[in-house]
Order: sequence, then structure tokens, then C-alpha cells
Amino acid sequence: MARIVLLALAAAVFPTLIACVAIMISRPEPRRLLLAFYAGGLIASVAAGVVLLAVFEAEGTVLGDTASHPSAATSIVLGMLALLASWAMASRRGRARLDSWRGRHHRERRAAGADATPWAERHLGRANAVVAFVVGAAINLPGPFYVLALGEIATGGYSDLQAFGLILLFNAIMFTLLEVPLVGYLVRPQATGAEVARLAAWLNANGLKVTGWLVGAVGVALVVQGIAAAV
Repeated sequence: MARIVLLALAAAVFPTLIACVAIMISRPEPRRLLLAFYAGGLIASVAAGVVLLAVFEAEGTVLGDTASHPSAATSIVLGMLALLASWAMASRRGRARLDSWRGRHHRERRAAGADATPWAERHLGRANAVVAFVVGAAINLPGPFYVLALGEIATGGYSDLQAFGLILLFNAIMFTLLEVPLVGYLVRPQATGAEVARLAAWLNANGLKVTGWLVGAVGVALVVQGIAAAV
């Protein structure tokens, strides 16, 4: 379960989600937009998680039959990929290469006459509640951390009720950076905008490094699990 929580924390530092929250709090009536975005994202994420979990449970030969008998090859390969991603996000050289790639990608799009602004941010700039709901659902389909967590749940020997509870727990943690401003606007609407803007600025500067360390911890755990399963 510790790895599931760790993966949820890594998934929470999601740059697109942070950018979307920053856009919504700058709009009139941010509470409606945040609530609609949260509802769309949560419904899509939980529903997709339930479907993927059923698929993983049916494919036990790939993931391993139980938590005590995981697939050694799958664990090691995923762990090595996670360590590679961790290096790219947490090291100075890796982040420099990512920044260079992103800058080149944006220049190429601008040169081609395309808008380099991400799709979600572009639509939220003029969103109503319906659009916010659709964007929230579209960008919160399962990502790599969620898929890894679902694999952990599938091989953990949990009952159906426990597995569903873990899916809800994962999503509650993953959406923390959306839930905090939403609650803030309900409790302290005047101060929340400035506080969330400061948090978004810090995360934009440090979020990639934090995610990298979390992904690295997951990668080490997966490699160790794979080696233990192989011997």
C-alpha cells in the first residue's frame, strides 16, 4: 500500500493540472469551474481505474499472480524505466534536456503557425462549467503512475471493496492540488487565490524535481521487487 500512496503523490504533481488550476482561479466564479473540473476528472479517473483494474486482474500472467509472486521481468523493466524517467526529471542535466526539447517543440509549432498553448489550457481560458467538466475528464484519464498503482492493487490480494477503496484513495491524493483550492474557496475565498498562485509558482519551479525523486523511489522498489521474485 505504501507504493500506491507514493505513486499517488507522484501523480499529484501534474504540470497540466497545476496550469489548469491557475487558469481557473483567474476566471470569474472560480468555484464553479473548479468544482466542474474536479467532478469531470474524478468521474473519468475512477471509472477508467475500475475498468483497467478488471483488465489487469484478468491478465495475471503479465503482472504476476499475487503480491508475493509478481512478474520479475515486468517489475524490473518498469523499475528501470522509472529510474530513467527519474534521472530525466530530478537531475540538472536531465531537466536541461527536457527544457531544450520542450523549447524546440514550441518553436516548431509556432513556426508551423500552430498555437503552442496546450489544448486544456486553451479551452479553459474561456471556459464555462460544462467545458471545465469536459476538460477535467479529458486530461485525467489514467497516466503512468495510476497504471502502476492499479497493477499494485491487482496483485495485492485485495477484496473488491478494498480495491475500490484504494482507487478512491489514490484519486483523493492525486487531486490534492485541486481539492485544496476548492476547499479554500469555500472557507477563505479572499485569501485562496493568492495562496494558490504562490503554490503554483513554487510547483512550476520545483515540481519536476519532486516528481523525479518520487518516481525514483518507485523505480528502486520495483527493481528490488523484481530481483526478489527472480531468485
